[in-house]
Amino acid sequence: MAQIQFRGKIEIIYNFDDTPAYSRIKIPKLERKHCDMHAFRMHRKYGSYANSDLFPSMLARIKTDTFNGKEYLRLDQVPECVTVDSSGFLAVVSFEV
Repeated sequence: MAQIQFRGKIEIIYNFDDTPAYSRIKIPKLERKHCDMHAFRMHRKYGSYANSDLFPSMLARIKTDTFNGKEYLRLDQVPECVTVDSSGFLAVVSFEV
């Protein structure tokens, strides 16, 4: 399985009465630097496209499918295939395709 990983700062969204409503992380545009390229080159579905000019659009499709087209990942609504490590200053979000 090929892994995609990115880092992001956790933002806390507040209600009108200054109580925390939820936390979220901005999902960046996925690029080659976010991917384990060796695993993508060996992947049966993406292997033939890993070094081509079609790969960025395939990453955009993976992002849309995984996060349902959203630009932010709410930490209370994380999809099953996504893991979030928020132990450091920046949260590490990783998932496999």
